[in-house]
This record gives sequence, C-alpha cells and structure tokens, in this order.
Amino acid sequence: MTNWQIKLQPRLIGGYWSIQGSVPVLGRVRKQFPDQQTAQLESEKLVAQVSNKIAGGQIRETLLTKIQEADAHSALKILESNPNFPAGSTLTSILNWANHMYRNEISERTIEEAGKEWLAEMVTLKRTKTHRNGMENKLKRFSNWFPGQNVSEITTKSIRQWISDKKGDYSPFAGRKITNTTRTNELTFLKAFFNFCEGRKYLQGSPVDSSVKRPGVRRAEIVALNLEKTKEFLSIVTTLPQHLRVEAVPYFALSLFAGLRPQELRPQDGENQVMWEDFTWRKKESTLVISYAVGKVTSRRVIKLPDNCVAWVKPFAKESGPVIDSSYAKWRGVKDYVRARAGYKVYGQHLKHIDPELAKVSNDASRPKYVADVLRHTAISYYLEVNDNNKDLVANWAGNSPAVIDQHYRSLIKGTKELSPSRMVEMYWAIKPQRNRK
Repeated sequence: MTNWQIKLQPRLIGGYWSIQGSVPVLGRVRKQFPDQQTAQLESEKLVAQVSNKIAGGQIRETLLTKIQEADAHSALKILESNPNFPAGSTLTSILNWANHMYRNEISERTIEEAGKEWLAEMVTLKRTKTHRNGMENKLKRFSNWFPGQNVSEITTKSIRQWISDKKGDYSPFAGRKITNTTRTNELTFLKAFFNFCEGRKYLQGSPVDSSVKRPGVRRAEIVALNLEKTKEFLSIVTTLPQHLRVEAVPYFALSLFAGLRPQELRPQDGENQVMWEDFTWRKKESTLVISYAVGKVTSRRVIKLPDNCVAWVKPFAKESGPVIDSSYAKWRGVKDYVRARAGYKVYGQHLKHIDPELAKVSNDASRPKYVADVLRHTAISYYLEVNDNNKDLVANWAGNSPAVIDQHYRSLIKGTKELSPSRMVEMYWAIKPQRNRK
C-alpha cells in the first residue's frame, strides 16, 4: 500500500470516522462519516479515482472492474433493445424480479390445491372443455389415492407404481387388465401436472423423470375403405329420414372426400366446429377453411373441395350455422347407427332409440370392429394417389405433416384383380349422388 493510499484509509478521530490527508489528484481531503462502513466505502471510491487518474484513465464513479463494467454495459444494451422489458426498467429492477422468480424456497401445495390451479391455467390457455374434464377426472382419482399429500411428497417410485398393472403395486390399476395406451396416457397426464408444479416451485423437481419409461402405445393399423364399402356408407345415409339425412350426408361426404376429422365436424364440447359460413362455393373451385380454433394443429388450412364432394354437400348447404347442429349425444347415435347398418360391431346403447332390433345384434362378436377415423384415412389415401404421391400438397390439404402422410398413407390403395390402383382411384373420385336429396 502506497503512502497516499494509507492517507485515504478511514480513521477514528475525535469520536468520528474520518478521512484526512493530502493525496495526488484530489489534493487535500477532509471528510467525516457517521459510521465505519460509510467511511470505508468512500475510501475505496477515492482510492479507485486516484488509481485510475494516475494510470492515465478517467476518474470513475464506480468501484466495478473493467470486466464487470463491460458485463453491465452488455446487459444495459439488452435491456434497451428488448421490447419484452417494461419501459423504465433498470438492471436493479430486473435483478429483483429474477431474485423473486428464481428463489429456492418451496411453496407447499397439496395435490388437490395444485390441481385446481392447474385446471385454472388450462382455462386461461383456452384448452377445450373436453380436455379439461378429462384432466379433472384424472386429478380426482390421483388426489383421492394420495389424500392430503403434498405434491412434493410424491416420489418417482410412486409414479412407477401408479402406471403399473402388476398385482401388489400401489395403484388403482394394479392387478387389472389395462392397455398400454391407458397407462401411457396416465403417464402423460402426470408429466404435465408435475411439470406445472415444478414451474410454480411446489417441489424441487418433477418425480416423472427420465427413469420412468413409457409403456408404449399400440397404434391401430391405418386402412382405407374399398369402393363397395364407400358406396355402402353413402347409400345408407341417403336413405335416412329427412331430419337425419340433412346432417348425415354432409358429414360422411366431407369425411370421405375432404378428409375432415370427426372432432372438426362435431367436437364433444361443441365450442369450435365447421360452420356453413366457412364454405365458399364457386363454379370452378369450391373451398372450405378450417380455422385455427377448429383444426387439430395450430395452423389454418384451406381445403380445395373435390367435385364429387361438392355434389354431395352443396345441396344441403345453409347460409350459416354449424354443419352438425345436433347435440353430441344425438349425433353419436346417428353415427353408430350408420356404422351398425354397414355391418360393423357397435355398442347398441346409443342407437336403440333409432332401431331397437339392430341395437340387439350390433355388438355381436362376429362383426368386424370399426376402425377409428377410417373415413378420413380413406380420403387421404385416395387423395395421395390422385396427386401422384405429392406428400407436401396432401399434408397441407389434410392438416398433417408430410412425414405422417408418407409414413401412414402411401400405397394403401392396392387395386383388385379387375381394377388397377389408378382405375380404382379414378372411380372413387367419380362417386356422386344419383340425384340430389334434400
């Protein structure tokens, strides 16, 4: 320590902490302070000022090193250029916010309490009512299984046992015949819930870690209907009573020839669905817009309606309103009735009010099981063939990714001994109503 640095050290003089002496740059210094801490801070500041001046630099008002100053300068540039920060924000205010957000303290919540907050956030994020109801049911079961327990008390072992069907494990599924799909869905729910809890600082880390393996989901084989079964479905819906036909014909035609998803035409919650005002009817090219809220993916798509689809749907078109206006329960009965008429195995409870006799035999084990989304699969498969396997074009039309189209729908149309695949595709897109019915 040099002589002038010694002179700038705080000393207790006459009962007061003081800095006194003559030093380079500053000349004579005489200062008193209420306490030693304040005096020491000022001493360090004065020493820094003199040191910088002697070294040829400018006198600074800060005690930061050059590296610290460069870091602060970069931080200020980010603060000034980022519109996400509120106007007037300072480094101190941002640091205080970060200190609050990234605290280590855990705020305890029971499974039931955290679950209510999670469901409330789903409303804010505009999750569908159907999705929220499903999560609420899973939460109730999980909370009842661990009554009064905090989310922080749930262990990875608890998660492994929850999705287990082994006899003796602590799980409502233990010893029962549970599909891998059900177990995987439970794991997906738990992962989402505990990720939420971790983000809210209700536990140190999610118990659903990488050591918990997914049971796996057995995917149903994707199939496409042949010409005869396609015509059979359309023949059934065109012979329905008038009050059922006005919805059934557009539904099955849009599914078979425009590839719409069932939930796009009639979702269970009824909140967002295809409306008649989404159609634009033109002589050369009619279109249907599937908006962000209606489609499964978060993108808008415009479907060019094939000519035969227009022929089936347009006679039933209205100025406005949903294409399927019936309640979900009523419409489910109509769909099941048509499937049962087409020879598929269907639970009769939903269609017995339409045809009691058919309902008695519709669940017979000899009937083939109906393949979910087979109408949409059929449309995509034939559309891919008629467009020379252009997976990008078909993906946009169907609201899917090119990879999915290529993986699941290529070469599903095999043809027959009498018909080549190309001829079968040509005949499929020529299927039109014999006469317009309304």
